Amino acid sequence: MKLIRLVLYVLLANFLFINSVYAATLTATPTKYATTMTKFELCTSSTCTTTTVLGSNTATFNIASASAGADVGSWMSSFALEVGTTYTHVQATINSTFTIAGYLTDDNSNDLTGDPPYCVTVASPTTASSHTTQAKHAGSSSTTNADMSWVVPNMTGSNYGNLTTSFGNNGITKTDGATSFTWIGALTSPYTPKANSAPKFTMSFDVTGQLQAFGSGGLCAIYVKPPAVSISISD
Repeated sequence: MKLIRLVLYVLLANFLFINSVYAATLTATPTKYATTMTKFELCTSSTCTTTTVLGSNTATFNIASASAGADVGSWMSSFALEVGTTYTHVQATINSTFTIAGYLTDDNSNDLTGDPPYCVTVASPTTASSHTTQAKHAGSSSTTNADMSWVVPNMTGSNYGNLTTSFGNNGITKTDGATSFTWIGALTSPYTPKANSAPKFTMSFDVTGQLQAFGSGGLCAIYVKPPAVSISISD
């Protein structure tokens, strides 16, 4: 017996990536934190071997935007949940390249050339972000910024250091150099639909302070850290 979706409220979406920490790290809130998702699934275990596909088309969402929830909700397709089956996790397939934007205020501890007051995202940084390094660019005397590409790093052999533990703790599986990766996150509590259930699906995130930078050879090395996440299903 199938339970057809009756109610779906998606407030905001979030995915976890890295958790690197550097000395003299600058912190700010990004104005853009855009991810491209190709599949989103509901799982019956932490391994996600049995899944229900909630969405499977390519779409980009700015999770720093207030409209993110409506955007994700309209992207998800109609789906059915199995009555009596307990769902515990979600799995997302996400492109490795994000688009980020914002600026950070230097605290004079990063040895930036000329000691400019700001690290800003730019369309064409001196060193483009890659699977092995952050985007790097000269500091600025202005807060003016632009959309910049940022690539989710490899687990090892990169300027980020060894991220094996961080990736494992955050449910990330990424092959070195791959153009996409998967993320698995737990629901706040398991959900088992009944015959009369009207499931309400809610995801929330907070990107406060998740734009980060540090000094590297006189340049600003800019990257993002994972937002806080909460995912739940209820009647």
